[in-house]
Amino acid sequence: MENPTKDILITTPYREKGNRYEYWDSNVSRKIRYSYDKNNANGLRFLKKNIPEIDILEFPTWQEYKKALKNDYDVVGFSFFTYEIPNIMEMVEEAKKEGVEELWAGNYGALTYGMKEHFDKIFVGYSEKKIAEEIGKEIDKIEHPMVVEYVGSSAGVRGFPLGAVFTSRGCFQNCKFCQTPKFCSEPSKVPLSSLEEVLRNYKDAGIDEILIEDESFGMWTKHTDKFIDLLEKYDMNWYAMTRVDTLDANLEEWYERGFSGALLGLESLRQDTLDDIGKKIEVDKTLNLLERLEEKNSFLIGYYILGFEDDTVSSIKESIKKLNQYSIDLLQVCVLTPFPRTPLWDDIEEKYGIIEEDWGKWDTKHLVWDHPNITQDEMQEVLEWAFKKAYPQRKFFQTPKKYYKRHTDMYGHLKTQAKMFKDFMISNLGIETEINSLTES
Repeated sequence: MENPTKDILITTPYREKGNRYEYWDSNVSRKIRYSYDKNNANGLRFLKKNIPEIDILEFPTWQEYKKALKNDYDVVGFSFFTYEIPNIMEMVEEAKKEGVEELWAGNYGALTYGMKEHFDKIFVGYSEKKIAEEIGKEIDKIEHPMVVEYVGSSAGVRGFPLGAVFTSRGCFQNCKFCQTPKFCSEPSKVPLSSLEEVLRNYKDAGIDEILIEDESFGMWTKHTDKFIDLLEKYDMNWYAMTRVDTLDANLEEWYERGFSGALLGLESLRQDTLDDIGKKIEVDKTLNLLERLEEKNSFLIGYYILGFEDDTVSSIKESIKKLNQYSIDLLQVCVLTPFPRTPLWDDIEEKYGIIEEDWGKWDTKHLVWDHPNITQDEMQEVLEWAFKKAYPQRKFFQTPKKYYKRHTDMYGHLKTQAKMFKDFMISNLGIETEINSLTES
């Protein structure tokens, strides 16, 4: 057993003071847009909930990070993605200057080649139990933290709060481009007792909109059904990250049980491409599902990838135009990126070659490999074109209209208006969350 007196700080990368960390911001070029603040780090919240002895920092400013280092931590751990490595390396050097004895790395960025040279320990996967061992503690059951997120506008006004929930971790699928099978080799369920506790806490805080952020909600059939029972018990309205085929099979039942929106990996409109990357969905079924979701006024975020090896600038534009015919609230457009330790990395490195050495550009917004049909400059141009094409200004008004229609179907006009006022007050006047996001001195 390790030394139980270790003082441990786990931090995300720093951000410049005043900058918003927006979900919409990296996909929408227009000034008037929705914002989805991400001021909390889900993984760190789980660590703090299950190991309250550690300290965490969520997207601190550089000065907040330097101030925290004055607390003489024995260990500083970093949770990051590949594109955040340049900032993390700055933080690593600062920790060394302050005499921190041990440096850790975790999250998907820790899978990146070369990271072992900079850290004393690498944690792969969800690491509550592993980190608890470092202070001589055992965890019998994973507890779920409260993680409150907000949907609002670029003007800074928030519309309503969302309670984030993870019912499971990992994924049974093995999509060619995805790091999850390497990051979490053994998918697991979050205990129902922990899920009920967090739903109860959200309800007590006045939050009744739930965002399920599983890698693929619905992959554990019985567990999923029991969780939806809990959502009904607490009268929750919910949105889920799931697969096209799973939602296609369950849409009618889920809709009757409070489902109001989805986050879907659309990836491509070419069947041969979907087959090649291991995405077991049919294009025709996908487009039919988009129509069904529109009929039900369901909120939709779609993830779409540009730059598969057979893509051209013209084929990309054709696909974006086709998707733009559907009522997609946010089409998160990404450039195909062969992340480390995926089958896609091996395939592309062998056939075409990796041409980008700056990890800061591995943000799915840059072409990092030698594409046979598209140059790096052409990809930047078509990416910007896609942002503008996917988000005409009229789309700003589409989402609240769908939200209102869906909620009046469930609650009627008066209750929906009362609920929207309540959510606005909670979002803009603030509520007490479970933990402070910044480490106190």
